[in-house]
Amino acid sequence: MADVIAFLIKHFYDLDACPPPSDLGQILEDIGFNDIEINQALMLLEVLANSPEVEETQYRSGVMRVYCWEELESLPQDVVNLLYFLDHAQAINGEQREFVVHALLHLPPDEITVDMAKVLTLLVLWAHKAELPALIGEELMMALHGKAVMH
Repeated sequence: MADVIAFLIKHFYDLDACPPPSDLGQILEDIGFNDIEINQALMLLEVLANSPEVEETQYRSGVMRVYCWEELESLPQDVVNLLYFLDHAQAINGEQREFVVHALLHLPPDEITVDMAKVLTLLVLWAHKAELPALIGEELMMALHGKAVMH
């Protein structure tokens, strides 16, 4: 799925520039992505397209995300640390973080990695047309080009 997300981010300006899901699914299939990856990515895009508009990001200092036991069992500590960092660096807001957490929890355990968390973060920021500080953006973009994500 990370490869499909990387393709979307590289080839479409934002979520609004993507073709309708049926056309996009056919495009992705013609390129050679497998059905499971395509369906997972299209489902995420549908959730993002139907989520309420994210207005100017408002950060509340002093707010802490507490992970439940099931989340801590599923999410590796380095993924939790990344999400904490992104949240406290004000690169993502609470709704965006929760989208990433929710998406990660629906993946097979072996796919829940820091690189996948970075790719999902990029997806949600891309869909919301959010801007990132340069250094954080560079770090997240490395997940699209790193060995762990691309074939």
